[in-house]
Amino acid sequence: MTRTDVWSGRPLVESRHRGHLALVGRDDELVAALGDPDRVTFVRSTAKPFQATACLELLDLAGPELGADEVAVGWASHRAEPTHLAAVRSLLARSGTTPEDLTCPPTSGEHDPGAPPSRLTSDCSGKHALFALAGQQQGTTRDRLLDPDGPLQRVVLGVVEEFLGPPVAVGVDGCGAPAVAVPLRALAAGFAAVASQARLRRVREAGFAHPKLVGGEGRLESTLLAHGVVAKSGAEGVFAAGWLAPDGSPRGLALKAEDGASRAVTAAALAVLVAAGRVDADLWSPAPILGGGRPTGAVRVSDEVAQLLG
Repeated sequence: MTRTDVWSGRPLVESRHRGHLALVGRDDELVAALGDPDRVTFVRSTAKPFQATACLELLDLAGPELGADEVAVGWASHRAEPTHLAAVRSLLARSGTTPEDLTCPPTSGEHDPGAPPSRLTSDCSGKHALFALAGQQQGTTRDRLLDPDGPLQRVVLGVVEEFLGPPVAVGVDGCGAPAVAVPLRALAAGFAAVASQARLRRVREAGFAHPKLVGGEGRLESTLLAHGVVAKSGAEGVFAAGWLAPDGSPRGLALKAEDGASRAVTAAALAVLVAAGRVDADLWSPAPILGGGRPTGAVRVSDEVAQLLG
């Protein structure tokens, strides 16, 4: 991150974010890397496309067919904008679950941080609404919905493992759901699958149809989804994306910032996609660095990231 000297107009580096990056191609071959591509990483909310797929497959057994908006919010980390809350309420209505009975903790949404905390405005409320519906299909009670040894999470963790490989560890995410840790390149391979495999088609197409439901206004993942790149952010500086190369082969990208800074991984992810020729450089910009309410600096990627793909 740079801040501009008012006397010379010269940008000076104020802080640096160090991290890790893995880019995979056909057959999950490592195409490019920075740092440690095998760095064991809690993938946090980047697991949501796989968690949602597990729930949808349970619902296929006899449950309702969901709308694309409900599927999209089911793998969202949303800002609690009115459209997000409406989609979550629609999903809740299918299981007869009240917002107060969601299994995520109450938080204030990014859209209105001054609002009273509630379970509905949690950024993970869509996932938990989908858990409630899939758990109802199984007969799993609310108190066991998030139990890693319970009926629902055994299925969910099984599907996550199919795409990300055996977890090195299973922790508890901020929303209370099980959180897996895997090598970073495994997450990249998982997103190559999200971009290409038929089994993940409903999640992928729902994100393309409703990109702002997955993130929201100003979010990189929503901007990329609107341009045909599957993308998802995760807490503590995790970001993943998947897309198809011109020859139709899948690509998967995963990044982790050591200090947990989301601004670092979003800027780096965009730079890699630009270098790969998948998106234009002016597609999205990080929030400016302000001084006195005016832009006075910028977030920019290192030369190593900018030159990663030659």
